[in-house]
Amino acid sequence: MASQVEVQYSSLRIGQEYWVSLPQVTNSSNNPVTVTKAQFVSLPHGLELIGYKALSVKDSDGYGLGVTPTKGGDEDLTGLPDHAGEPFTVKAHQPADVYYAARVKVTGPVSDDTSQCRFWYHQKSAAYRQDLRCVNQLRLATR
Repeated sequence: MASQVEVQYSSLRIGQEYWVSLPQVTNSSNNPVTVTKAQFVSLPHGLELIGYKALSVKDSDGYGLGVTPTKGGDEDLTGLPDHAGEPFTVKAHQPADVYYAARVKVTGPVSDDTSQCRFWYHQKSAAYRQDLRCVNQLRLATR
């Protein structure tokens, strides 16, 4: 379901950094899958990628859908443990306990939306790469 959501955030400020969540992985198969990596296929002009982080829903009080400023507030993901170097397994017919977020810096007006995320995973002895729809409509704040 998360890959069908279109997130809108119109409070970006040039020079500021934000966390943008990728869709939460849900395993719809009858066998466990091991996720190894995820990223946006491309970012629109006006956003610079700083890096990715894999976050546990246990550390972040649940799956963070949308955009979170990196200002050190209660919802800032910056200080949370990063599980990106650790593949994680998603049980059959279950959502993942780990999700990915991209840290981006706003360098100018954002002219387009994100549209696809790419996930790498293994199931049994096969390796897969899958692109999913993940629309984020990110725009500068109006004054």
